[in-house]
Amino acid sequence: MKHFIKSILFIFLLSIVFLSGANAQDNRSKKLLKADLAFEAEQYFSAAELYKKAYVKTKNKALKAEIIFKQAECYRLSGNTKRAESYYKRAIRAKYPNVLIYLIYADMLRLDGDYSAAEEQYKKYLKFNPTDVNGELGLKSCEYSVKWLDKPTRYQVEIMPVLNSRSSDYSVAFGKGDYSELFFTSSRGGGLSDKIDARTGENFSDIYFSKLNKTGKWSVPELLQEPVNTAGNEGSVFINKRGTMMFFTQCKVEKKKSEGCGIYVAKRKGKLWGQPILLQVKLDSNVTFGHPAVSDDESIVIFSSDMSGGYGGKDLWMVTKEQRGRWSIPVNLGPAINTPNDEMFPFIRDDNTIYFSSNGHVGMGGLDVYKSTKDELGVFSSVVNMKSPINSSADDFSIIIERDEEKGYLTSNRDGGKGSDDIYQFELPELKLFAKGVVTDSKTGGIMTNVKVQFIGNDGTTNEVVTDNTGVYEFALKPLTSYEIIVNTEGYLNRSVNETTVGVENNKVFVIDFSVDPVKKEVVLPRIEYDFNKFDLRPQSIADLDILAETLKDNLNVVIELKSHTDYIGSDAQNNKLSQLRADACVAYLISQGIDSGQLVARGMGENEPFVIENKDGRLKEGDVLTEKYIKKIKFKKNKEKANQYNRRTSFKVLREDYFPAASMKIAADKKK
Repeated sequence: MKHFIKSILFIFLLSIVFLSGANAQDNRSKKLLKADLAFEAEQYFSAAELYKKAYVKTKNKALKAEIIFKQAECYRLSGNTKRAESYYKRAIRAKYPNVLIYLIYADMLRLDGDYSAAEEQYKKYLKFNPTDVNGELGLKSCEYSVKWLDKPTRYQVEIMPVLNSRSSDYSVAFGKGDYSELFFTSSRGGGLSDKIDARTGENFSDIYFSKLNKTGKWSVPELLQEPVNTAGNEGSVFINKRGTMMFFTQCKVEKKKSEGCGIYVAKRKGKLWGQPILLQVKLDSNVTFGHPAVSDDESIVIFSSDMSGGYGGKDLWMVTKEQRGRWSIPVNLGPAINTPNDEMFPFIRDDNTIYFSSNGHVGMGGLDVYKSTKDELGVFSSVVNMKSPINSSADDFSIIIERDEEKGYLTSNRDGGKGSDDIYQFELPELKLFAKGVVTDSKTGGIMTNVKVQFIGNDGTTNEVVTDNTGVYEFALKPLTSYEIIVNTEGYLNRSVNETTVGVENNKVFVIDFSVDPVKKEVVLPRIEYDFNKFDLRPQSIADLDILAETLKDNLNVVIELKSHTDYIGSDAQNNKLSQLRADACVAYLISQGIDSGQLVARGMGENEPFVIENKDGRLKEGDVLTEKYIKKIKFKKNKEKANQYNRRTSFKVLREDYFPAASMKIAADKKK
């Protein structure tokens, strides 16, 4: 029977085939047979020592390879993954024949965080079994794990300074609704039994508790006495929010032999706990079940069991309280949650959300913590990996979370701990989101101080900040909120953008700069240029006109004049006509983008207004007027074309600010929607 107190099984293997050929069987020593018996009894710690002795006495190479493999299995099943990894590697070198070893070895490498080496072994295994879902699961898990480590979530995870020991400490439960008590399971010394569990090499586990004192620190853990704790193993605990009832896993042990595990219920009177009673769930005989999670109203219990009718390994099941305190027939939580491997350590957050641990979904290592929320049909239809740092390459399990806060406790045997399994506390700090940018004059490029920047949220809030003496503004944004951000200052056209924090999970600064157009000055649209003797809009011209269209939608009261120009080449009549076509093309595009035609005036200027250089550009100096005479003096053809391109331009200027037709009002209304 598998150890149900805390499962450290990394993968549920459909079959493990030990080499047992006729010749090898004939050469088995008594020590080896004794080791096999201990292994079959799930006494993995003891079996590993026996296999060591048997290996020394064995000369047959095939049998030696089998013994090494079995040693590796003992270490894996007792939670010593680093030693297991080493022995699987030795077994491969010894030419252990079952190709399944590549899969298990890859699992151990992944469990120890060596994702690159694990990928290599998964690929080796898939060459022999290309359709095995476990191999594909392992490869995908390695891929995602690297990404999750590279971009971890905002959760902060720290080891508990008081609760942990050199032994295994795991499965915290809140003792009361005010979170002032914690109960957990530990295999530390000083429990009710001084015997060693042959499966783990540790003491039998008991339940302990700790209280929060007036200084906000946890007290030194105290052992619960009988009848809750026994000479056997006590496991994961749940306490109702009144602190009056305990649901916990208990595994009976008689004469060093496991008698199976079940969920027991004990009631508290004062400071004492009463006699535990087995939860009366309708199960087949000889079925183990444990890891209770109970709803706030105590009408639902979710537990883990290897009972028949599931999807393989240990599944999560649910029972509901019926009349007269009876419990319903267990219902499997379904294939979205349960896999052919193990699902354990559930926690009910609320009516719609559960957390649990599994080694059957895409994960970072051994057991990972997952979250599942019911869909609109009330079914758990998908799971979400909690990612790093909640999860690691090791076993991460038994998470509990406060009802109204994103903080709680979990168990992990990750590196950096104090013992085998350790209790960690975690918290999701406040999400820090900011909008920050600089406001500049589009004409001069100069910074603009004391400019109002308005933030209108879809939550109904409106806030306003002003730029400082460096032209910079900054504003703290709310999570899960969409904003319209508007720059509004006298003498300039309004400019707005839309931004949202919906879907943003990590701290972020949204850098949003504004370049605002002066009302009384002509503004050159820098990327609206034309090929020689053409009026077709270039792709980059479309981008500039799109920006202008948004500006006009923010300034429905303005009328602008779009002026297009040509170079000096060609007759005046030709250039006047070409420039008008260019201006008309810009106006036509803006109208196609929803701009009211009444806001637009197209004017072709021909070559009548040569461009004046505002900023030095190569040999073109500030203040140079690009007349025909000036350009003809330029020596190089490339520089002449640059000057002519400056002249082939489109600019705009605000003519007036008193335009309010019905069409503009409609645009404004549509925009607010």
